Amino acid sequence: MTVQNSSPAYSLLITNELAQTRDFLSKQLQSPDDRLSPFIDYISGLQGKMLRASVLLLSSRLFGGITDIHIKIAAVVEMIHAATLLHDDVIDDGCRRRHHATANNLWGANFAVLLGDYLLSRAFLAAAPLQRNDINQILAETAATICQGEMLQNTCSGDFALTEGQYLDIIEKKTAVFFANCAYLGATISGADENACSGLYDFGLNLGLAFQIIDDLIDIAATETETGKTGGRDFSNKILTLPVIFALGRLSPAGKKELTALFTAQTPPIDRILSILDSVKGIDFAKSQAVQYRQKALQALDRFGSHPSAGALKELISCATQLPI
Repeated sequence: MTVQNSSPAYSLLITNELAQTRDFLSKQLQSPDDRLSPFIDYISGLQGKMLRASVLLLSSRLFGGITDIHIKIAAVVEMIHAATLLHDDVIDDGCRRRHHATANNLWGANFAVLLGDYLLSRAFLAAAPLQRNDINQILAETAATICQGEMLQNTCSGDFALTEGQYLDIIEKKTAVFFANCAYLGATISGADENACSGLYDFGLNLGLAFQIIDDLIDIAATETETGKTGGRDFSNKILTLPVIFALGRLSPAGKKELTALFTAQTPPIDRILSILDSVKGIDFAKSQAVQYRQKALQALDRFGSHPSAGALKELISCATQLPI
């Protein structure tokens, strides 16, 4: 898997708006105390691809121009996303994120959690002056749903009876609903009708499902050098993802017993686990499911024909759901 350093093609249509989003986000993160500046600067320096903001902005452009409200809410969703990453790294005990040391690695888990909490509070403070109860409701529901998904994932850690349906429910909550609501927000802020908003919600939901399945695959199949973040954390934390769930349902009793034992080892032998998953096509199955959700996301955009923003969103899907080799 190759890490792309240049601006992705989908962002060209919203280059100025993404710059405005970053500017607004930076202003929200300004520290009220100079002693906190190094930590806030760390957060500001770790801005990623801004996928969720891009989904929101491009969805809004399907129905007209991008307004000041779009820019501010795009920044808000990126703050919420950054907060979840800080918390995730604490939960996963991750050491690297976007080729940099994680906050918990630099300053400890307690401080990283506080940074995440600060980001969340700043996000909702930034949205409050807009006085849009409809938007605030969606943002609050999104944050709550993400937390619910993460709690479910941790509750199911080491549960070898976890089903594919339960796994999909977890990743829908912790990842896909966020993408779905970003697309929905972009459309509804622009005054799109409910039918169009629902269609974009479906686009975002399927994009998010494909994205998370692939992210789970990357965790076990790609190196830290390629991804820029700590790999193999799902194995270490006994988190069952789609390849493992599929394999457990198809292995012989002896094979299932071996996989379970390897998975629960203090230091899971990744190469051997991957060999077992490959023997029953577990990784291939997960890839096929990601492709199906990606196709559903693309099909949800067909209603918008040759609109430039629809084309950019399709490019975003391709960029965000690249399958690991």
